Amino acid sequence: MTHKRDDAYPWPDAAEPSAHSLYGEELSPGALVGGSVVEGVRYRGSVATLYQARAARTGEPVALKVMHLQFATARGALRRFHQEGETLRRLRHPHIVDVLEHGTLPDGRPFIAMEWLEGRDLAAELAARGPLSAREALEVLEQVGSALRAAHGAGVVHRDLKAQNVVVVGAGTAGPQVKLVDFGVAKLLAPEDAGTGVTSTGLVLGTPLSMAPEQIRGETPDARTDLYGLGVLLYQLVTGQPPFQGPTQVELEEQHLHAPVPRASERAPVPVGLDAVVARCMEKQREARYPGVDAVLEELRRVVRGEGPGRIRQVRALGLYVEARPWGRVDDTTLDTVDARLEGVRARMDAQGLTVMVEGSAFLLGVAALPEEPEAEREFRRRVLEMALALAEEPGARDEARVSLEPTLHVDLATLRSDGLGRTGLGGGRLMRLSAWTGEHPGRGVLVTREALTGLESGLHSRPLSSGAQLSHVWREAH
Repeated sequence: MTHKRDDAYPWPDAAEPSAHSLYGEELSPGALVGGSVVEGVRYRGSVATLYQARAARTGEPVALKVMHLQFATARGALRRFHQEGETLRRLRHPHIVDVLEHGTLPDGRPFIAMEWLEGRDLAAELAARGPLSAREALEVLEQVGSALRAAHGAGVVHRDLKAQNVVVVGAGTAGPQVKLVDFGVAKLLAPEDAGTGVTSTGLVLGTPLSMAPEQIRGETPDARTDLYGLGVLLYQLVTGQPPFQGPTQVELEEQHLHAPVPRASERAPVPVGLDAVVARCMEKQREARYPGVDAVLEELRRVVRGEGPGRIRQVRALGLYVEARPWGRVDDTTLDTVDARLEGVRARMDAQGLTVMVEGSAFLLGVAALPEEPEAEREFRRRVLEMALALAEEPGARDEARVSLEPTLHVDLATLRSDGLGRTGLGGGRLMRLSAWTGEHPGRGVLVTREALTGLESGLHSRPLSSGAQLSHVWREAH
């Protein structure tokens, strides 16, 4: 839950000189930040300090990141921090570190509290055991790619993907089990001036060893920026070294901007085809990179396992996108209502056989492969459309918190593939491109694309909307 300033903080004043030692430029053991008690400093960074802490209620270990005071007053920093911090807090994924809460100290310093992970990062793992095999690297990137896919679907870009931000939390039969940390935190804690890629202090954001060219040029990062970092990580996993190294940041930046990508196969016993995967991920112009994480992993599986097109096929699938829309003033009660309503949506999706593929701060995307038999396919679409209409008709706007549900239904191609752990399931494909088929919802009824509505029009009112996805507004009774 978002933490607001609490007057119960033992914050220093003239009558409490001892509190100054707790809440100085560096927080001391015993300082209360949100629901966590500081135990000590774990890492001092240029923008923020990472503290080891414990939850005041449960005693569970917590990783607490607090921005340095000189960055906290930069234009737009706090607004972006709170908006994206809330998205990250609601983004739950098995390979993304859990964000527990975020807030602001009374002196203006924002903080973010995350689950504490016992383990070492991939950089330390490589230093201790040496490079991974191509198959082991693939298993790691399956997990990292799954995390990126979910976050990109929620509109969050990591922007600092590197071996130090991937923590090994266990070992399985297929290799290391990992979690992506600092997900979006570099961006959250980045007080960028509008229209530039540098901070108000002139600091270019990112890590020089893995920084994409557009970051160096001061351009706004997007999901393809993370693909560049994925290529750097792949190269480092199989060789034990990052692709570019140099004594100064300037030299490193010059290599990322202009130098050809070295071949991993010349330094490690990996398939030659892996070089092409790394090179395309690390193209200097983002437009030349892969279109998304799924395309990277599909090509990497083919190279490493020899999987051809016959092992991966496209199927028609149905996607139900449901957004929880608050009306009026948004407070903690409203956010709790959003959570509760989306939990109800998740339960209904499960009952209909839909798998939640993407979960954001106020939306869910449920997906299911359609039956091949025409009558069974139409019946499945009908059941899901009926469920969507029922969700839209629930009297959420009359609740005290005033939260309504706005569903959109679409049918398109999705990829049926292995998830890297021996299971088969739906992955990427056109259906996952939400921006192509979701639109501005009218606030009542359901938005349905032509592909999802065909054969189900009887007994419903509808009106077409001007949209590339040919959306129609559908409801049970006339407005």
